[in-house]
Amino acid sequence: MNSLVVALILAAFPVAAEQPLKWSVSLGSSGGVTGGGRTSIIRSSGDIVSEKWATATSPHESEVTGYVNQEELEVIQRLLADPNLHKAQVSKPGNMSRVLQVNYGEIKKTFTVEVNEPFPEPVERLSREVARALSAAKQEE
Repeated sequence: MNSLVVALILAAFPVAAEQPLKWSVSLGSSGGVTGGGRTSIIRSSGDIVSEKWATATSPHESEVTGYVNQEELEVIQRLLADPNLHKAQVSKPGNMSRVLQVNYGEIKKTFTVEVNEPFPEPVERLSREVARALSAAKQEE
């Protein structure tokens, strides 16, 4: 009888409360004649959200496409916590641009460069790690 009462009490609570988003980082490109583009977003929860849009004014299509393992998340979080990252400034968009966007607590920054140009350090280091994590990520099935 006691186990039934405990089971009923436990059933009243949600199985897993959703973790609040601590940070997110996105890496993508856009521009050209249409202004369309695509980006991949890694959230602190490990989810990867892929977004694409056909033109600069069209709505973004988003879907969760995979997830990053805990080790990768820890590396990215360390890079996001680097104070030198938040001091960096770069906005040199071209016809086709690479964009790295950081949301880290209250900090929201966007770094933009011509598609074939590197970001300044330590932004480039974060960009490389995000790209590596995305390529190694587990895909949704």
